[in-house]
Amino acid sequence: MKKKRIKLNHELTTKFKKSFTYKNKNSPRGIGIECEIPIVTLNGNAAPFSTIKKMFSYLEKVGFELIIDQQSKEVESARKMNPDSEENFSCCFDSITTDVGYSIIEIVLSPQINLWILEKHLSKLIDILKVFFKRHNCLMLGYGIQPLGYPSLDLMMPKERYFFFNKFSGNKIIPENEGSDACLLTITASNQCHVEIESENTIPAMNTLNALSGLQIALCANSPIWLGKVEKGIKANREDLWEHCFPNRIEQIGIPPKFQDEAHYVNYLLGFKPFLIEREGRFYRILNKETYAEYLEDDTSCFVESLNGDIVKVTPKIEDADQLFSCTWFNTRLVPKYGTIESRMCCQQPPSDTLSTSALTLGLIENLEVAKRFEEQYPLSFWKELRVTTIKNSLNVFIGRVSIVPLIKELLDIARDGLLRRNMNEEEFLKPLYDRLNKRESPADFAIEVFEERGINAFLKELSF
Repeated sequence: MKKKRIKLNHELTTKFKKSFTYKNKNSPRGIGIECEIPIVTLNGNAAPFSTIKKMFSYLEKVGFELIIDQQSKEVESARKMNPDSEENFSCCFDSITTDVGYSIIEIVLSPQINLWILEKHLSKLIDILKVFFKRHNCLMLGYGIQPLGYPSLDLMMPKERYFFFNKFSGNKIIPENEGSDACLLTITASNQCHVEIESENTIPAMNTLNALSGLQIALCANSPIWLGKVEKGIKANREDLWEHCFPNRIEQIGIPPKFQDEAHYVNYLLGFKPFLIEREGRFYRILNKETYAEYLEDDTSCFVESLNGDIVKVTPKIEDADQLFSCTWFNTRLVPKYGTIESRMCCQQPPSDTLSTSALTLGLIENLEVAKRFEEQYPLSFWKELRVTTIKNSLNVFIGRVSIVPLIKELLDIARDGLLRRNMNEEEFLKPLYDRLNKRESPADFAIEVFEERGINAFLKELSF
């Protein structure tokens, strides 16, 4: 097992670049996004699967290559080469796919050298999609959850990996005849970004961004209305629902412990309960092993189970760690496959503010030493409690009798200074966040006001692309 742990540590230290230089403006760190967007009918219900299937056919006609899921034989994504992607980036394709729920489409943009190029390509793809969805009487929402759609198997994208989620979940919220609590993921929509990170800063950056996630949630909460009503006392339902999906895996969700180094991080992940492995495009769950460490240390064949219940033997291999990294659902996690750090905690943002959260993450990483000193003013227990309270109340949070607004202002200033250092005028993307702070109003607060005062139709109009 020691050799395999060394190999996993090697994954963390060799897949990330050693440094980034800014003497050459063409060589800054890259940034990509995963932009999840709820698709709804004109009355606010989740769009039907038939419409999503037609979307993929439409994308093929306008020049996208379709990728087929091996198990369901359904189209799982459409991709197109991005002409602005550089050879040294991990991916050169822009993709349109779905999330766990087929009515949540996901725009995945390949890394670019600045936010302005990302904005150009995001706008192009959104315009292409708007043409299609307008023809089919559907709307694209800049919002973090389906406002009316009921989470169930009926909304789950027919992909083997997603259906497996139900085998690791429970039924405290969703009745067994309608799926499992993992089906809550069929209606949520996040705004995620990947930023290239140098190997020496992987652990420090992850520690700091995870700790500060509550402040980001305060600014970006945008999912207070679901199942047709305001969820009293929770403004970031998208983030809150995660912990109901896999209640026996809380250590894999939210803010993890503070890690000392790569070995500490790997050892923590190896303590997770086994999840899935992949063989030749098919998924299996690991049987009769208590942890990933126990699974990986077995050099003989192990029993695994297919989705339909067939039991087969496989030999553990180090590449199975790819699934281990992918079932690490921290607010911020490392992605060795791409050499990036991924920020995951924000709801999808209002249409005009889509890249504001990416700008915030990028700025904090560019000014990491200052962000780290800011975070270290308080213990991790403070930040964990703050995350819980901002999920509920967004900006309206007090520590004792002191508002968190000054902390958020300091966070934004740290990010702004980091972006100024890049000298690309990307600090412009932070303006919506400063405006929210000045108004003391998160997107969730605005959504509630519109919904309660003017109804669902006005809500849909205000949040549609």
